[in-house]
Amino acid sequence: YINIDDYEGGFDDATIDGIISSIESDYENWTSNFALLVVDNSDPISVNNLAKCLKRMRHEFAVPLAKTVFRSDKRDILDKVTTPCTIIQTTNDIVVPGSVADYMHKKIKGKSTVEIVNTNGHFPQLTAHLEFLAVLAGVLGFEI
Repeated sequence: YINIDDYEGGFDDATIDGIISSIESDYENWTSNFALLVVDNSDPISVNNLAKCLKRMRHEFAVPLAKTVFRSDKRDILDKVTTPCTIIQTTNDIVVPGSVADYMHKKIKGKSTVEIVNTNGHFPQLTAHLEFLAVLAGVLGFEI
């Protein structure tokens, strides 16, 4: 997630620190705001469902999970990946910008493809599920 050298992950250290601080200080409010940020706002049902899901997670688990997610960095292993990969990216994801898919595609040693799902947000399985399923079906060789 953190911008370094030729990698544009969308966040800097200060932004990640701010996210963690928000989770620690006001988890209830953070869940609602985060859901609005990462799910396509034109789909209020999905926004609400994600917010409810996040609120069910206990605060003492949410903080270490967020630290793990936002501070994990596995870029150094991408050139060791030889298994064929399909990278699924939405057209407008504030959490994982398209530059991340491009970076991964270039760095993965094996065959990789990038499939774009035409939706906003980080969760195409919620907001563009039919298009998302079509991508999965194509990758797996199924017809839907």
